[in-house]
Amino acid sequence: MAYLMLYGNGWTQRWRIAPGMEEHVRTQIAQVGTDSTGQLTVVDPGSEAEATLMIAWALVATAVVIDQTTATGSNDSTGQYA
Repeated sequence: MAYLMLYGNGWTQRWRIAPGMEEHVRTQIAQVGTDSTGQLTVVDPGSEAEATLMIAWALVATAVVIDQTTATGSNDSTGQYA
């Protein structure tokens, strides 16, 4: 299981990456700061269903993929932080 962290001007989001899509997301975050858009498959925290996240990379200041191990004990909250 891995998570996508997105940071922008005054906002932060955390999304669980759909199984098998980790490498695709890692490739896409290279677009941060460009005028391109991206389409990523994430998991909706309310329904646990896969969802498509459209991203305007020009509005993202930085992004990171975090691999979660079973030992982290972190909660599974996703979505917008601020």
